[in-house]
Amino acid sequence: MISEEVEIEALEVPDLRQETLELLLQIPPGKVTTYGALAVALGDEIAARAVGGIMAQNEQPDKYPCYKVVHTDGEVGNYSAPGGTAEKVRRLRADGIEIRDGRIVNLYRYLFTDFKSSQPLKRLRRLQEEFSADLSLEPSSEEMKTVGGVDVSYGERAVAAYVLFNLEERRLVDSETVAQEITFPYIPTYLAFRELPILQELLRKICEEGRLADVVMVDGNGILHPRHAGIASHLGVLLDTPTIGITKSLLCGEVDLKDMEVGEVRYIPLRGERVGAAVKTSPRARPIYVSPGNKIDLDTAIRVTLALSSHKLPEPIRMADELSHRVAHAEESEHGGQMELGL
Repeated sequence: MISEEVEIEALEVPDLRQETLELLLQIPPGKVTTYGALAVALGDEIAARAVGGIMAQNEQPDKYPCYKVVHTDGEVGNYSAPGGTAEKVRRLRADGIEIRDGRIVNLYRYLFTDFKSSQPLKRLRRLQEEFSADLSLEPSSEEMKTVGGVDVSYGERAVAAYVLFNLEERRLVDSETVAQEITFPYIPTYLAFRELPILQELLRKICEEGRLADVVMVDGNGILHPRHAGIASHLGVLLDTPTIGITKSLLCGEVDLKDMEVGEVRYIPLRGERVGAAVKTSPRARPIYVSPGNKIDLDTAIRVTLALSSHKLPEPIRMADELSHRVAHAEESEHGGQMELGL
């Protein structure tokens, strides 16, 4: 059993939403920028969709001029302030920008991309590389008696749920939830920085009370990640405990899913290394994707997953998902707390 002395190292996450809004203040009069250019200024063009979400949720459009952000083809796009697109066009024309049929004429004449930025996503990628260097795929020699599951769902606030499953008795023995605001947007390959802060808060209490499972299943990837640093690997390193990543969609790599049978496993290579596997757990559901997070090897992660799967998802993840959804959408949901799940 994992020691009760486990301490979770704090993970500092930048306020990416605020940093993005502050970049808007650098756009000179008579100039515009694009969602992609802002993403590059943040450190990774993959964040362009997240930038769009931040613009859509801008509650201070007069302070942070998101009307100056357009699509790469010059299309003006939507606007979060009253008046919508029509108001956005009015403001752009007032800045001297020529618009015809909803598009900026000769976008590059007005385009600004020379942002001064700390490029926070580049820093986070370096942090992922450090986590990847610290993880181990050597299985623990301790007997595995309990398996935990963690998942995060979203309502008015994010809710993280933890369940503790007894492997021998095949039953749920404990559960806990925590709710908090999350400001980091969803960006592919950066999920850890969105959800780890709330999972840290949840699991800090679990560790202090000696309720941490021998292995923890995480709704997210382990080393099945471009930098071998999915959320399951991050959490495993922070906890110094075995973790397994479980997802319903493939983040990277390729695998043929045709004609898979229940119980079948097909490995997923990435740069010549097996980093995960598609696992068929249910006759009527698509396969799930399993990868080791920390202190466990791929074949052991697959074996544990199959042993706990009577539905599409293994029981600890399925129960954590059900619990987090229930709390996230319950009217009586409060800041933190616990809800019973068949205990």
